[in-house]
Amino acid sequence: NQIRRFGGKGVGFPPIVAVGPRAALPHATPTDRRVGTADLLLIDWGATARLYRSDLTRVLVTGRISPKLEHIYGVVLKAQEAAIAAIRPGALMSAVDAVARQIIADAGFGKQFGHGLGHGFGLEIHEAPRLAANQNRPLKPGMVVTVEPGIYFAKWGGVRIEDDILVTRTGHEVLSTLPKELSQCVVG
Repeated sequence: NQIRRFGGKGVGFPPIVAVGPRAALPHATPTDRRVGTADLLLIDWGATARLYRSDLTRVLVTGRISPKLEHIYGVVLKAQEAAIAAIRPGALMSAVDAVARQIIADAGFGKQFGHGLGHGFGLEIHEAPRLAANQNRPLKPGMVVTVEPGIYFAKWGGVRIEDDILVTRTGHEVLSTLPKELSQCVVG
């Protein structure tokens, strides 16, 4: 109902809702597990409006924020903000990926970031371009990409923060406006 209230037609893809350790799976499927106290929830969703899609991810926590979550979330947020700042026409897609990857590696979590930094979207939810280490092509004005670094631990869960970014003629514009500070992501 909220999507339609703001002019959307519906969901852009089947939402990913992962609780606890399943949040370590970037494309987790739901289970019957109930959300408990001090649980980590990873929610990846988007809307469709005028044939175009959006793609966003946030992590929510029920109850108290643990020191481990606070540290990992801070690293992911720093990596995302630095990568977004690197987006501009002419920037190599691999270089934008490297900015986030280096921050995560420097924090000791390089092996826990096992996917590319982002992808294009629009008429489809995953389309070119790709922000990844093997993409040595430049970004161009008009491209729209996700920036979604993540850190994942199989027995604990994962943290991914995803926003939608437009490459403009002079830099970039963040299209999504959801809160990102961890203190704003506490529920229950």
